[in-house]
Amino acid sequence: MKITYHKIFMIFLLLFPYLLWGEDLNVENTIQTSYFQREEGRIAYLETGKGKRNLILLPGIGDRKESYSELVFLLEKDNTVFSFDLRGMGESDASFSSYGPKETAEDILAFIQKKNLQNVYIIANSMTAASAVYIRSKEKSRVLGLVLSGPFVRDKEPMSFGMKTLIHLVFRGPWGAGAWVSFYESLFPVHPPKDLKEKSEKLKINLKEDGRMAAVRAMLLAPKTECEAALPLVSGNVIVVMGSKDPDFDSPEEEAGWIAKTLDGSAKIYEDAGHYPFVEDPARFSSDVKLLWQKN
Repeated sequence: MKITYHKIFMIFLLLFPYLLWGEDLNVENTIQTSYFQREEGRIAYLETGKGKRNLILLPGIGDRKESYSELVFLLEKDNTVFSFDLRGMGESDASFSSYGPKETAEDILAFIQKKNLQNVYIIANSMTAASAVYIRSKEKSRVLGLVLSGPFVRDKEPMSFGMKTLIHLVFRGPWGAGAWVSFYESLFPVHPPKDLKEKSEKLKINLKEDGRMAAVRAMLLAPKTECEAALPLVSGNVIVVMGSKDPDFDSPEEEAGWIAKTLDGSAKIYEDAGHYPFVEDPARFSSDVKLLWQKN
């Protein structure tokens, strides 16, 4: 995920008082959650539907499994759908010693192998697109296709010392969760969902829990080196979905085209959508997901 100096600095200055003293909302959690045990903690997930295909949904940095709720509703009729919280996020434990795309990939690989899942398709957003590529490179017979949304699969250049410092400054302390939520909202630049404020408040409450912003910072700083190295090992049945107004990319179309070409897949550009096209247009997104097996 690309974060500019200017955007972070303006969020920090304009929203500091609110982020520091803003009131939390009481939110009732009604989701039935299952847990997958790893050596250092538990990974939370929601299992819905029942079908011969197993769909694994991975959110991006700082997000929760609930962001996929509308998409899950559209996919669960004919598929078994597993929507995950990344380690450190949502209802997963924040007790892990490391966080990043490789760690996410290892968690999901362990889950697939433990459950002996076959006919697996992975839908991933942002950082976890790199995780999805790595997973498929290791389990080609089980993982049959990928949908990569707003994907980061490579490190174009090393992160500067100044950016690292800014991330540590802005996304920590009593204002850290609020700063992240403000950044999250900026990723819907044209058509924000009607319930964006409700989603944001729930996200903010979750990120204020101990250890969660530390996990966010760790993921932002984590390299994609090993996942990027897996790119040549993955080919075919890949769909890259990119919003044309995704502010995380200088040229969303160019990056989507490069990834699709590299993975021998196809690119779909959602006009005026931002970083979360599966939230902005879940009906179209679900139709695109189904192309993975309708081609076969």
